[in-house]
Amino acid sequence: MFHHSGRRDGNSDVAAFDVRRTIHSFFIEVARDHPDHAAVLYDGRALSYSELDRKSNQFARFLTSRGIRPGAIVGLFLSRSPEAIIAMLGVLKAGAAFAPLDPAYPADHLAFIASDAEPFIVVSASHMFSKARSPADGVAFSPAALPWTAPTLLMDAEEEAIARESGGALAETVAGDDLAYVMYTSGTTGRPKGVMVPHRGVTRLAFNSFVDLGRHDVVLHLAPLAFDASTFEIWSPLLNGAALAIVGAAHPSFNEIGAAIREGGVTTAWFTASLFHAIVDHQIEILRSLRQLIAGGDVLSPRHVRRVLDALPQCRLVNGYGPTENTTFTCCYDLPRDFSADAAAPIGRPIEHTRVYVLDQNLRPVPAGEEGELFAAGDGVALGYLKRPELTAEKFLPDPFCGEPGQLMYRTGDLVRRRVDGVIDFTGRVDRQVKIFGKRVELDEVEALLRRLPQVADAAVQVRKRTDGDRQIIAYVSSHSSIDPEALRRHMLDLAPDHLVPAHFVVLRDLPRTPNGKVDRASLPEFVGARAAAPAVAQDLNAIEATLAGVWSRLLKTDSVGVDANFFDLGGASLDVMALQEEIKARFFCDVPMTALFEFTTIRSLAAHLQSLDASAAGKGAEASTDRVAVDDLNSRKARQAEALKRASRRRVVSAS
Repeated sequence: MFHHSGRRDGNSDVAAFDVRRTIHSFFIEVARDHPDHAAVLYDGRALSYSELDRKSNQFARFLTSRGIRPGAIVGLFLSRSPEAIIAMLGVLKAGAAFAPLDPAYPADHLAFIASDAEPFIVVSASHMFSKARSPADGVAFSPAALPWTAPTLLMDAEEEAIARESGGALAETVAGDDLAYVMYTSGTTGRPKGVMVPHRGVTRLAFNSFVDLGRHDVVLHLAPLAFDASTFEIWSPLLNGAALAIVGAAHPSFNEIGAAIREGGVTTAWFTASLFHAIVDHQIEILRSLRQLIAGGDVLSPRHVRRVLDALPQCRLVNGYGPTENTTFTCCYDLPRDFSADAAAPIGRPIEHTRVYVLDQNLRPVPAGEEGELFAAGDGVALGYLKRPELTAEKFLPDPFCGEPGQLMYRTGDLVRRRVDGVIDFTGRVDRQVKIFGKRVELDEVEALLRRLPQVADAAVQVRKRTDGDRQIIAYVSSHSSIDPEALRRHMLDLAPDHLVPAHFVVLRDLPRTPNGKVDRASLPEFVGARAAAPAVAQDLNAIEATLAGVWSRLLKTDSVGVDANFFDLGGASLDVMALQEEIKARFFCDVPMTALFEFTTIRSLAAHLQSLDASAAGKGAEASTDRVAVDDLNSRKARQAEALKRASRRRVVSAS
């Protein structure tokens, strides 16, 4: 039995980590000790620990009355919300496990996950089916045409029936080694694989010292439920007596993230490397109230790390590393104040209840300073892949080093070097797996999806690094007929989540081949940038269009942008949209909702939208600087500024959830 001392307030009720216990058993203890303390903060409201305990008990009993039994899998088609937290806890208390179904995923992808997980029931809410799918929000189907065959339970429709259930505690029916959730990650064959995570993996994550959480802390909940960062964001606060503050917007802007931090009193946040870089570049001031910041999921830019250490002297900055198969975090590294921007950030040392080994191809330990593959072991290791015994046997190997029979170690595929002092540096991959915006992508899966598209004879993909350090997928497709790259992108969006969709498409008559007939990746033509697919900027652009063209060129790293070229077809991504929103605010002095930027995706349409906004909001700054554009001709600069500020303060940026 291990002990953690995460409470900062000095209380003696230090929770004991016991590998045999469940997530909800620890939560019940916290709710008993601090019933009136806020557990969930959302939209200006608070849900206390006692309320969350009672509501999740009622939901667990309701599920049981519907036939849910220990070991069953329950699908969750929900966005970030208090209802999602209640549903998760209720599922666990019923002895079942949950499988998140991301509302942002296309129907085909959801259909595969649902058919693989075979949920007994799918929990959702009526509002989840009220929108047409777009890159910003909603889904592509209705309750009459769902991509799963299991019954759908709408929590709001059953609200009265759930409330009639007893709020008393349920008998424990599962243990720490039992399944808590199934989370899907990219697979090499075009088939996502479901990682089976037990209760002990989550409790081991929560009772750890890589962050310091107590009753006075608030953790930002920003990650989608189907992304394993949410495991930390939800359960670390709830098992330590802290609160979690939910960001409701599906694709929040920097302003909305900042508002959630400020209004929720957030002390701790976790960002993917790409979001971390974007916030540091465009709005670092929203982080000033944080006490702890974890960034990871990919290699951190040393320059951005240095900026945060300089700008936020009160904030502890941690580089977090780990695969889903070892429950979110495996190693962490506290970045020191004297960190050099000339050096890469290490991934650090293993967190508590975790063992790591650096091994050669024969599974023998390598000396310090030599490169080897990282293997993770301990209480965080998953149970394997759902319905994939061969792959499980390949990736989850018997641990020969711990001396306990039955223990497994997970082959991460990451190449590392261990320093003499035990700190570990990431050096690369043994395969073609990459991280795109913090999410794991198997390039073989992307190629398999491309080959399913009409008119595509064969496909190969490469990855290039942008100047900001983030990665983009470049797709090379062969076709013997006329094929539109924009149509390829639209087809891919119908098949796969955004992070699996290439940023750029290059159409070739034939792919280069090696003498043995395999694709010769080294001979693929160099991608020279989006200008190859975009018409030259016209010379007769109006002032707004010309300013937007300059902004797009900088964001998308291309010299030439066509007025009718689609932002996403030029390689733009959600984080670029957030940056675009900030650029528009700086130049036109108006807040444009994220939903509008996903709707008006060409320079021409976006300029027209800006023109249609109230002139005082869109055109404040003709004289503010030489590159700020006036869209009206108000007589008084002071009047323009005052009116714009007044309107901007009233206009809240809201993205549909």
